[in-house]
Amino acid sequence: MSADQDQPTIVYREAVEADFPAVVAFYDKLDQLYRQLTYNFPEVEKPGELWLDMFKRTLGRFSVLFVCEVDGVIVGFIVARVKRVPEYLGGVMVGELKDMWVEPEVRRLRIGEKLLRLAIEWCRSQNVHSCEAQILMGNEPIIKLIEYLGMKKEITQFRLSWEDYNEQA
Repeated sequence: MSADQDQPTIVYREAVEADFPAVVAFYDKLDQLYRQLTYNFPEVEKPGELWLDMFKRTLGRFSVLFVCEVDGVIVGFIVARVKRVPEYLGGVMVGELKDMWVEPEVRRLRIGEKLLRLAIEWCRSQNVHSCEAQILMGNEPIIKLIEYLGMKKEITQFRLSWEDYNEQA
């Protein structure tokens, strides 16, 4: 057996409708990860289905969904979209790297990096001014990866839940 036969076959491509059930299941896992980090929104039934419904009408126009297959099995995805920022920010188009999941057993194959690069290059092909990503605090692996790719910290976002509100201050 040659060394090549030991290597998995990895394929990256734009998703098709037949991929949606796998991607929905991955988003459900991603939602659970978010809740282990700092995500503080109410839990909903079937978050993956709701998430997919939110953007699938824009696929091929203002957004893209890439998947990765290892030996014919989908193991990850990423979504990117373009949006226009307000005029007071220049009114330019900006790429947004939205959500990404890679199954834990294949995370050492650099699939996350390749998915991010595909999304970034897609955004570049849309002639956007720049790309942005919102990453939850505590998700250090993805923070290190996007910094490695050249992204810079720009903003810190805070959220006030009413049970945390210090009304006495």
